[in-house]
Amino acid sequence: MIIPASLKLFLGLGSAGFSVGFLTWSFTRWLLERLPSFAPKIPSISAVRTGKKPDRAQTLLALGLLLGLMVAVFADFSTGLLLMIVVVGIWYGVRKGPGRKKNFETKKRMAKLKEVFPQTLGMAVQALKTGQTIPQVLEYLSRECPPPLTEELSQVCGEMDLGNSAELALSKMDERFPDFAEFHQFLESYKISRQTGANLTHLLEVLLEGMEEKNRLLRKMEAMTAQAKLSGTLMGLLPFLLAFVFFVMDPELMTPLFTTQIGLAILLLALVLEAIGFFWIRQLLQLEV
Repeated sequence: MIIPASLKLFLGLGSAGFSVGFLTWSFTRWLLERLPSFAPKIPSISAVRTGKKPDRAQTLLALGLLLGLMVAVFADFSTGLLLMIVVVGIWYGVRKGPGRKKNFETKKRMAKLKEVFPQTLGMAVQALKTGQTIPQVLEYLSRECPPPLTEELSQVCGEMDLGNSAELALSKMDERFPDFAEFHQFLESYKISRQTGANLTHLLEVLLEGMEEKNRLLRKMEAMTAQAKLSGTLMGLLPFLLAFVFFVMDPELMTPLFTTQIGLAILLLALVLEAIGFFWIRQLLQLEV
């Protein structure tokens, strides 16, 4: 891709200034680490803002962007831009990847807990009707309820064996899962029954009926929005499928889209509009009960 001489001069001067500044900062930091007695007692800007020292990931990111910028200026603009995108992608994956994975696993586990909790609550209601106490019910559920709720209730029973009350052990489980609304409602029902002497079995029966009605509405909504989700997916993939078909039929017809500035601009605009449409449809289909 050909870029104007003025823009190339501006990027060249910018990369040169950035290089000098970065090398000066690196040498100064290395010197102060070797001679701590001469280091000033003024914290760095990043330490003042975040309370942490600059890490190596940020340094490698800056070096990668600098390398990509220099390649874009002195070699090929497209190659340098692609290199900078790759560097940013790798940095984002390294920094945010573990957290994203942990959040995904937590959400998956939470969804499974919410799925099996109504069944577990029904088992608790039946056990209470036989005259068992809450500690006995929890011990029974820790053996018989579906996983992964089995592990959590086993931990609750373990805390009770150490001398904690059932209410305290259940409260600790509620703190571990602050988004588990169904379990929070169960815990509040148990607290109300202890404080007021209300019939706990009746409270849990009413709570179970509400959960079953909510799950029925959610299943109905998922069935109603399934067609809209499929239509949105097909509409999003249709431009790429048509482009592939046109490329197979006549490669020369699609070549200017990837080799000219106007074609690349049109392609970039199409990707932006595709992303906007995707997130817009996704937001419209996120219904709450």
